[in-house]
Amino acid sequence: MGLNKVMNNDIIEKIVKTAHHIYDKDMILGKAGNISILDDSGKFIYITASGTDFKSLSYNDIIKVNINDLSYVSRCDKVPSMETSLHIGVYKNRDDVKSVVHVHSPYATAFAFSNKRLRQLEGFGEITGEYIAEVDYYPPGSKKLAKYASEALKNEDKVLLKDHGLITVGMDIDEATLLCEYVEGIAKTQYITHMLNL
Repeated sequence: MGLNKVMNNDIIEKIVKTAHHIYDKDMILGKAGNISILDDSGKFIYITASGTDFKSLSYNDIIKVNINDLSYVSRCDKVPSMETSLHIGVYKNRDDVKSVVHVHSPYATAFAFSNKRLRQLEGFGEITGEYIAEVDYYPPGSKKLAKYASEALKNEDKVLLKDHGLITVGMDIDEATLLCEYVEGIAKTQYITHMLNL
């Protein structure tokens, strides 16, 4: 299948603004993390390029990818994030999801690397279980990570990737980003509570 080379600047602007917001909130470490939006046609996603620095991310760091054959348009010879297949898997499984955000925020990621489970707290919609769902460790960018993470997100809007980070989804990029902030907030609260109880 061919790829429509016309880029949607409104979508790109949303991703750029969100990336800068995430960086300003200290929710990204180095160049680890990725953001995507599914366009209105449902045929293409816009995703951050591999090795993107969110602090200086610009329009040229956003890649348009065909969800069926993975062909893509890049303005600066960059390639899509290594987690592109994970994002596409989520979109194929969830008709209600239009954005995916993956971060390595410090407190949530600390729980992902620990043997502690992260409890769900009130403050963001329905509580679906006692703990935030987790996915076992698989190497970043691997087919197994894409498969198991996208499967876990069929019934969840937020998942901790063991020894890796956090991934959230939403009906738009604002919802997915707010959910990241919520999980990071409850992780910080639970970490402080644990330290106070020592």
